Amino acid sequence: MKRLCLLIFTMLLSFAVIACNEDTTTTSVTGEEAVELSFSWWGTTDRNVATYSAIELFEDMYPQYTVVADQSTWDGYQTSLYNKLERGRESDVFQINYNWLYSMDGEYYFMDLNELGLDFSMWPEDEHLPLTIDGKILGVSLSETGYVFYLNWAVYEEAGIDSIPETWDELIASGQIIGENSGGNKYAIGRLDAQQVAILMFSWLAQKYGKNVISETNTLNFSREELQEGFGFINTLRSNNVLIPSNQTDTHTVGPTNPNWVTYQNYGGVLQWNTAISEYENELPDTSNLVMAGMFQQNTGEHLGMYKKVSMALAVSKNVEGNEAKKLAVKRFIEFMTTDADAILALGVDRGVPSNQTAHDVLYNSTDPLFTETLEWQGHDFVQQCFDNQVNLGQNLYIHPYYEHDIFRQIYEMPIEKFLFNTYTATQAINDILANFDSTLLSVMEG
Repeated sequence: MKRLCLLIFTMLLSFAVIACNEDTTTTSVTGEEAVELSFSWWGTTDRNVATYSAIELFEDMYPQYTVVADQSTWDGYQTSLYNKLERGRESDVFQINYNWLYSMDGEYYFMDLNELGLDFSMWPEDEHLPLTIDGKILGVSLSETGYVFYLNWAVYEEAGIDSIPETWDELIASGQIIGENSGGNKYAIGRLDAQQVAILMFSWLAQKYGKNVISETNTLNFSREELQEGFGFINTLRSNNVLIPSNQTDTHTVGPTNPNWVTYQNYGGVLQWNTAISEYENELPDTSNLVMAGMFQQNTGEHLGMYKKVSMALAVSKNVEGNEAKKLAVKRFIEFMTTDADAILALGVDRGVPSNQTAHDVLYNSTDPLFTETLEWQGHDFVQQCFDNQVNLGQNLYIHPYYEHDIFRQIYEMPIEKFLFNTYTATQAINDILANFDSTLLSVMEG
């Protein structure tokens, strides 16, 4: 049993490997052994451009190293990585979600980063605990993230609303006004998928009951009655022009490019990881209209209901362990990508607000551009403010490492999906969740 311890398109760039000597020996002009290391990640065009820029800077500083870059979109990355891991064909360094340490048997496939001698004191205390299994640190945290509401203020302004809603009641009132002023065509938020509605409902329940969706004993933490309240609240949002009444009326599954978000601007908001909001921001004709609204509260002035996790991390292949030259190269690469000032400025906030203190300070002190004014940074600050407040109240809403497991997540997302498409009643959805939640969680945790 595994232990739970908690530029402008897909780039067609290639990196030419230039031999330093005619006989192609492995000695570089620096006197050190020449090393080729590989790095894979998923990301948007913005992230890809920034990453290539940082890689070029690294190769300039360390001419003995050549980085083979392997970029990908999010779709399919996880499956591809797992297949490569099983065959020993993964990159030397690769970007991961923190829960993959558990679902991908990270203790068997990922290198213990203690062996690299990285200075983990530059990260917040305990940040790497979720990335640690049996004392082995299996990933370097790049940033933390939480779900945050962002609003297309043009939709609100058009309806005569002059202040950002702070409470759910204010959001519902905004939905009613927006609906009345648009003949029912526009919504305060609009279409959310099952994953987004799940976290919305669990956040609302956490605000009311102070509980994580998964208990410390790895069981569902909400009762039938509490789930009934949660689904009832989603229905309230759907009947007051906050969410669309049925997802059957809009089958566009890709949120950022949905015409109702981009072209017609019928949807006034989105609930998204603060580290991924650029996907929605970049599609709007006027990006200045997008504003950070945080997480709506049940009562004014509260900062509750914020689930948080390590957004993404860097892991290292076990294949690196037996090669001292490559271990040194990988260590320098990770240190460079997380602490070098020029690299940090190139990378910006495309992987979120850096957790490493050196990188954080570089971006915080930057005046051109002002990273602290980005939507990613604003969302990050809100997430941390809420989470810190919850900790002070004794509430732990850190996202369970199996919450997003591909098999387990279907236990709550599929019933919610059917509910959103009006093919399931709330009672049917709740019955499915209660019947399968605990047993499926136990199954995937035992592997």
